[in-house]
Amino acid sequence: MSNQGEDCYFFFYSTCTKGDSCPFRHCEAALGNETVCTLWQEGRCFRQVCRFRHMEIDKKRSEIPCYWENQPMGCQKLNCAFHH
Repeated sequence: MSNQGEDCYFFFYSTCTKGDSCPFRHCEAALGNETVCTLWQEGRCFRQVCRFRHMEIDKKRSEIPCYWENQPMGCQKLNCAFHH
């Protein structure tokens, strides 16, 4: 599957430094959602704003420890989806 419409891993899990030059999707509406878009899985969803994930998810983020929690400034995200 090409990256056409596929979510940016770094945007989803932390921070993508490529910004507008990133070839992957950066969708704020999908950040807190663990549900994968069935239309995307079928190759039929090309919307830039879709509240469902456009990547396969192997593990729920609530089960993954937050990397930033143990850093000097701690986690600064108000609604961090990772385990604290």
